[in-house]
Amino acid sequence: MRTMVKLDGRVAVVTGGQRGLGKAIVEEFAREGAVCVVNYPGAGEAPDAEALVASLVAGGGRATAIRADIADWDAAHGMVGRIIDAYGRLDILVNNAGINTLRTWEDLDRASWDRTLAVNLTGVFNCCKAALEPMKRQHRGNIINMSSIAAFIGRGNADYIASKNALLGLTRSLARQYGRVGIRANAIAPGFHNTEMVREALRAKESADEFIKQVPLGFLPEPDSIGKAALFLASDDSYYITGHMLVVDGGLTLR
Repeated sequence: MRTMVKLDGRVAVVTGGQRGLGKAIVEEFAREGAVCVVNYPGAGEAPDAEALVASLVAGGGRATAIRADIADWDAAHGMVGRIIDAYGRLDILVNNAGINTLRTWEDLDRASWDRTLAVNLTGVFNCCKAALEPMKRQHRGNIINMSSIAAFIGRGNADYIASKNALLGLTRSLARQYGRVGIRANAIAPGFHNTEMVREALRAKESADEFIKQVPLGFLPEPDSIGKAALFLASDDSYYITGHMLVVDGGLTLR
């Protein structure tokens, strides 16, 4: 008897899916039978995206990579158009792509602010607008937006915090307006995980060991914890959950 998998045949795109949390989400989705589209922003990220796709295909999965700067309206819509042309549908959109300038108020300039908001917020809007049309036609869809615990604790730089806070309102608006047509929208607020971005941030502020002492569960997890959280929200296991922010932080925000 064939073992049932949670995302069998569903088409999922993960923005910024070539590394870090995005890669973990792609790998989790692929293991559960999804057709995975790995979005990456530029030529410099192509080797990572292509290596991930090759690994998934070698393991029996179905995956492809699409280059698109999601901060660009036409690029985001073009990416979704290519997915529809190739597969005829889009079931899951994970808005994971994001940047963090690590600049303080004193050295945060307008160009850095604009670029952070363009990717972290406007890019999510662009992808949602593009994905909503096919999802409405299907009367089914699932949108997952990657926020951050920075939205709650104010830790980090203003541009990043502002963008991640805004995603909660955007997610709730989607959930309220499109629930009646079968589209769910939720967000994930990751705590600190063992990713390149987090390691860079910790090097700039404090040692990893000192930071981990603040986490009630007492360790820095691998990105797969976010992959599993995204799988839960993407699957039918969460069929009655929408407009929710799932915090995955080892208890850090309890402080």
